Amino acid sequence: MNLGTFEERRIRIKEIKLVAEALYEAKAKDDEILRVLMKVCDIDRETAMTALQDEKFIYSPSRELYQYLILEKGFDAHDADEFAKNARTLLVGNTELSKVSPAKMFNSINKANR
Repeated sequence: MNLGTFEERRIRIKEIKLVAEALYEAKAKDDEILRVLMKVCDIDRETAMTALQDEKFIYSPSRELYQYLILEKGFDAHDADEFAKNARTLLVGNTELSKVSPAKMFNSINKANR
């Protein structure tokens, strides 16, 4: 495998994630996010939908949890990052968890880890 190709693919995926994040954080409507992702990132609808789904149900909730852990629970950055990584794993299989507040998510994850 050509390392340049692998590195280019990694960069491309990161760019798509950043565009999805920026649009989602700006509270753009889902249809608008999909349209912009397809046009700006030159990706098909399925890839755009996957990027939006990941942002909506995994990455955004885990960023909110990370912020909650640091600002409300007094975690240091390393511990908050580790907890948020664990949360992302749980969010992949449980989209309902992404719909609760960071405080409730924290409590649910703690209960699940016991």
